[in-house]
Amino acid sequence: MIERLDLFRAVAERRTDEVVVTTMTATLQWPLVSQHPLDFDFLAFGMGHASDFGMGLALARPERKVIVWKGDGGLLMSLGSLVTMARYGPANLIVLLLENRSYEMVGGQPLPPGVDFVGLAVAAGMEGGGREGSGRIERWETLDDVDRRLPEVLTEPGPHFVVIPVHNSEPLPPVSHSDHAQRVIDLRTALGLPER
Repeated sequence: MIERLDLFRAVAERRTDEVVVTTMTATLQWPLVSQHPLDFDFLAFGMGHASDFGMGLALARPERKVIVWKGDGGLLMSLGSLVTMARYGPANLIVLLLENRSYEMVGGQPLPPGVDFVGLAVAAGMEGGGREGSGRIERWETLDDVDRRLPEVLTEPGPHFVVIPVHNSEPLPPVSHSDHAQRVIDLRTALGLPER
């Protein structure tokens, strides 16, 4: 298992102009390593649906990669999103599934022990799926895997669905999610979109 903050640091160091969508506990820790204008906190908009939002962004902005930090508990709350990504997932979408085997943000209840997230993605049709037919499913077990594969994933066509076993030994910052409308405006501005 990878320490989650170490994983976030490794990705933040290699990230350039990709949009990064965070949800659940990632909204608390990603800001400790990144303060990029293209970071978007999706917590308040629908538990389990950050990858749906990320896919919409990726479809709307095909010239830019979109990275989604999604939790395993959140995925179980929106399994249908896998089928949708398998069918419509654009080549510029990267979903990094944080597998900590718990509903951490809502109390830390354990997930059912037999859930196979790679298997779920395969069954949904993610491998070879997506609009361009180049969907890929991977599992990264170590920071060496991250160091080796991330540069390729950032440049290869996807969609990519990567399961990453993580644990967290750091205290979580307090939840502070306010002014959701302003965050949407800030993201639109960072993407160069006109005001509405």
